[in-house]
Amino acid sequence: MKTIANSFFPSCFILYVLFAMVSMANGQQPTSPLVQSFANYQKMRAATEFGFDWVNVSPVVNSARVEAVQLDASRPGHLYVAFGSGNLWKSTNNGIDWRPIFNDQASYGIGDFALAPSNPEIIYLGTGESLKKARNFTIPGTGIYRSDDGGEHWRHLGLSDSWHIGEIAVHPTNPEIVVVSVLGHLWSENSNRGIYRTDNGGETWEHVLFVNERTGANDIVWAKNNPDVLYASMWENYPSVNGVGSGVYRSADAGVTWNRCEGGLPTGESIGRIGVAVSQTDANKVYALVDHRGRIKEGAAQVFKSSDGGTTWSRTHEDELMIFSRIGWYFADIYVNPRDDEEIFCLGVRVAHSSDGGKSFDLLGGQVKHLTPSAASGLHLDHCELWIDPNNPDHLVLGNDGGLYQSYDKGKSWLHLNNLPTGEFYDVAVDQSEPYRIFAGAQDNATVYGSATELGQARTENWKYLWIDPWNGGDGCITQVDPNDSNTVYFSAQEGAFRRKDMKRNRSKWIRPSLPKTHGGELDFNFVAPLIISPHDSNVVYLGGNYLFKSTNRGDAWEVVSGDLSKSSDLKRESTAIASIAQSKENASLIYVGTDKGGFWVSQNGGETWEERIEGLPRGYIRSIVPSKFSSDRVYAAISGLNDDDLKTYLMCSEDRGQHWRSIAGNLFDEPANVLIEDPVYENLLYAGTFRGVYCSTNRGKSWQLMGRNFPACSVADLVIQERENDLIVATHGRGVYKLGLDVMHEKLARDSAELDSDVVFDIPDVTLPYLSDVRPGVNFRDGEKATISFWLKQAAKVEITIQEEGKTLAIFVQNAYRGINQFRWNLVAESTESPLPYFINYKSFLKPGEYQVRIKRVGHPDLEAMLRVDEK
Repeated sequence: MKTIANSFFPSCFILYVLFAMVSMANGQQPTSPLVQSFANYQKMRAATEFGFDWVNVSPVVNSARVEAVQLDASRPGHLYVAFGSGNLWKSTNNGIDWRPIFNDQASYGIGDFALAPSNPEIIYLGTGESLKKARNFTIPGTGIYRSDDGGEHWRHLGLSDSWHIGEIAVHPTNPEIVVVSVLGHLWSENSNRGIYRTDNGGETWEHVLFVNERTGANDIVWAKNNPDVLYASMWENYPSVNGVGSGVYRSADAGVTWNRCEGGLPTGESIGRIGVAVSQTDANKVYALVDHRGRIKEGAAQVFKSSDGGTTWSRTHEDELMIFSRIGWYFADIYVNPRDDEEIFCLGVRVAHSSDGGKSFDLLGGQVKHLTPSAASGLHLDHCELWIDPNNPDHLVLGNDGGLYQSYDKGKSWLHLNNLPTGEFYDVAVDQSEPYRIFAGAQDNATVYGSATELGQARTENWKYLWIDPWNGGDGCITQVDPNDSNTVYFSAQEGAFRRKDMKRNRSKWIRPSLPKTHGGELDFNFVAPLIISPHDSNVVYLGGNYLFKSTNRGDAWEVVSGDLSKSSDLKRESTAIASIAQSKENASLIYVGTDKGGFWVSQNGGETWEERIEGLPRGYIRSIVPSKFSSDRVYAAISGLNDDDLKTYLMCSEDRGQHWRSIAGNLFDEPANVLIEDPVYENLLYAGTFRGVYCSTNRGKSWQLMGRNFPACSVADLVIQERENDLIVATHGRGVYKLGLDVMHEKLARDSAELDSDVVFDIPDVTLPYLSDVRPGVNFRDGEKATISFWLKQAAKVEITIQEEGKTLAIFVQNAYRGINQFRWNLVAESTESPLPYFINYKSFLKPGEYQVRIKRVGHPDLEAMLRVDEK
């Protein structure tokens, strides 16, 4: 057996031998539940009767957290960037345009990817993001994948039970030899963690380093001048983020066997995540960046250096390196200049840079310009990965919580490539303005707001920051808008840090409550702490810590209206704090509260007394609670088990105010649910946001259908309906914000209730032309709206859609239509004219204002007809 278990854990060696005998021959592991649920998802996407065309209204101004970045140094302008929960994206023109290239896979969360140094067309990708954070959005994966054509096609290579992958290292000259660090399950013990190796391109894997069921592998680097030498780090990441399992290892036989490096490196319970970097010219010169949890007050980040291949180590610096704060487990990556092994970069809250082998450090900052205009003034904090150009080490590409940054002068100036729709949102809200505005809070990118304008249609993005912290970010958690006064907005950062903002004055007031001095309890909040505005009186707001607070004057003063609701009669439901709050629209005295471990509390007298009601309710993070507007006793809940490595679908309903619960997950499974809402018009119509998309049920949860075929597979964080416009707004955690008009859904349900089950084209909403300049008419190709043509077919067919004016055909479109609702969206361009003349502009001829006939033709069926009205802006 080609494995060395370190002598620090002799008892684990026997465990590993038994495990390895089963798995090392071919690397087969238990299949992730996400594989079967993805097959179910694909089946539902193909069979859905609701083939809506979602509109991406994504803000890009605030960007999102980058997990990994690589460039193809042999082809300048070829960039790859992976977002933890937002897919792998590729650009071939230096970041001007992007497209996602890891589509239609069982998992979309990414821990790392690597281009093979000897053939950058070969890409290895490890699924399951590597950042451990208990917010229900640390997306697990299904193993490792490979592409041989630059990301156009992928095949699965195994390691299915890895769940979270930290690093992939490809042999410098042989792309078939790969070593992978597997973090494993982040919230439970498991054996399939550690370091895996293949020498046949992933056909089979050997489990070459295992410490114990709590310790995963974090980092791996190859000594390029001596490919037999690798260095790796192990990280005890369960149940905490530090432990005796953390350490540095060395291999002298290309990753087949490993020995632990100690000789001066710190050890013990307080050692957390570790990053390693090796000189590209001297395989014995190696650096380690250590998260020393026992030294948090002093700075936590420590750099150690070895010049003898890891046998002995010494700390490089006297003064504390203060780049970790209390969250060093977030970072711990270190890099060496390929041409100067005395120059190193250490990633943490900030980037520490040294030109003398770690003796002294400065902090990278520099001037920042944004590709999309942004109010952020500097380099975002919280850095995840750095790429250094081997041909020009002044060229740096940096990925952090604020997105992707590129520098050509070693960090003196940066271009922020904030043009990717990959926002990781926690929530969404709408106001009553005309046009209405969308508000969404993002992971470390504050809260943004803007109109529901399709991405790519406007010349400049209309989204703005509602707020942004002095470090150019801050977690935007919950936003609520006064339904009677769109000028009043509540917003928060983490752990209940709420403010109330006067939008006209652009001023906000701190309103986070505290316990009265005489109370005697201790106050705690979840990272994303909930706040709601009472549907009965918008001056009344409720805010949840482990106690529920109520204000009758919009947060100026608070009273405690509950005991400590983090407690539970079920010890396994003992929680940090309240996770969700809801007040019945029908009964102001009826209030529901859910916690982060599945505690569910009910007050039927406005908070005077509370009763825990958990019979039949799964344990998990209660993400949303919905009291029905159609029945005063009915209440719904969506619960996520992601923080416990539980991937089941928990959509629940009670008909007796929570006394008894039943599942309404129907045909959904192994796809964690984040949000459930009720249609405001149809009692039986529900919408659910899950791990992969938006589903609807027309029978109150007996069965579900996927809504639309163009919605990306991604985690849906929140849903809200703008009832005046009848728009469903979706905030995703990784792919931005989308909208969908519900008029067609409502019209279809009305026809069903009238037993009108026949082919039909639905009313087409009026559409407005873009502004056409009177100086150069016809050259505004970006502004304006698209016409949405919706129709229902009882059978799939090839259709011809024609646009006519008084019998004259102006445009023809042919497409394959599905059984059910189909949507075709058109930009109103009837004709394009091109010419080689030097001063010619490629004009596009739009329809003129007026009314047009739309005909949908099928062989053997009568035409379907509707009217399209085009208005002038």
